[in-house]
Amino acid sequence: MRSRENNTLFVAAALGLTLAILVTFQVYILREPMRIRLVQAADKQAAEAAGQELYADNCATCHGTNGEGGIGPALNSRDLLTATMDETLAGLTRFGVPSTLMPAWGQASGGPFTDEQLNQLVAFIRAWEPTAPEISLVAEEPDPMRGAKIYETTCFICHGQEGQGTSNAPTLNDPERLQKFDDIWYHNTIGRGRLSKVMPTLVTVLSLAQFNVVVSLIAAWREGESVAAEFPLATFVTNALFAIREFDRPDAIFYLKNSIPLADRDQAEEIQAIIILIEDNRLFEAESSLIAFLPPEEMGRASFDSNCSPCHGDDGTGGMGPNLHGSSFFQSKSDTELAEFILAGRRNTAMDGFEGILGNEEIDNIIILMRSWQE
Repeated sequence: MRSRENNTLFVAAALGLTLAILVTFQVYILREPMRIRLVQAADKQAAEAAGQELYADNCATCHGTNGEGGIGPALNSRDLLTATMDETLAGLTRFGVPSTLMPAWGQASGGPFTDEQLNQLVAFIRAWEPTAPEISLVAEEPDPMRGAKIYETTCFICHGQEGQGTSNAPTLNDPERLQKFDDIWYHNTIGRGRLSKVMPTLVTVLSLAQFNVVVSLIAAWREGESVAAEFPLATFVTNALFAIREFDRPDAIFYLKNSIPLADRDQAEEIQAIIILIEDNRLFEAESSLIAFLPPEEMGRASFDSNCSPCHGDDGTGGMGPNLHGSSFFQSKSDTELAEFILAGRRNTAMDGFEGILGNEEIDNIIILMRSWQE
């Protein structure tokens, strides 16, 4: 008869191993949440760091270095971050905001950012929330002088200089009419137009801020104030040049006649001679005379003020667009390359091309001006 085997040691060992596995598993379960939190914290930190770089390179120009706002609204705002979900912030960035300067940044909408980059950018912006300040909006009082400048470049052709009316449209600067209609009526009418009276809608031409300053001009007329837009001589000359190229003789003559009070004696005589050329329909000769009328840099300044300063600042030191002084990009390009860039613009940014808007001479003059800023 065989002796019975003693498996006690094996059973004890198996039991010990089982208990060890159970204890190890329990320790793992207890430590897993902490591990997950550490990994998530590391991922969040990495996303915020990547988002910070994206923000600095692409968003700070409009929204401020620390999200304090500028050309674009403040993002480092307690009210905004408390009320806005990450999905909403990502969606606004991905698709842009229609009828504003905020372009679409998502690749699906033609922008440069992947979904991962959008999430990184949102993570960086969200990191402001714990310390975000409460921002009180300060209403800016509309400036009638700015309204006069917009009026003289947009409305005068129908409503006449200083609102005195023409055969095409009624007098606006009329005391009885001004008392009859309030600012809200004028605001709505400018935006919606009066198609039955051939008054076009300007809602796609002017921004809300521009509506407000034009209405402030009309309000100043209602108070009996005289507000005259102040333009340099070169602005009238460049506007006349554009009108000639559009074969718009009345506009060209209007701008040139208004430039005469700003000109010296010799310049006034030359302007009168150019007006005669336009009246005789000798537009090619008038165009050539205007191109040579002022120094290229001065003409470039006028063209820059009309077309480039809203983004790059009045003196080219930057705003929504980059600073053009001491620009490495500008210094690395030839005049031909810069002209091509200005005509084509930069895709997926607020830099639109000026093909069909600026002529070759105007672009050349702008480049001459900007070259002077690199010295």
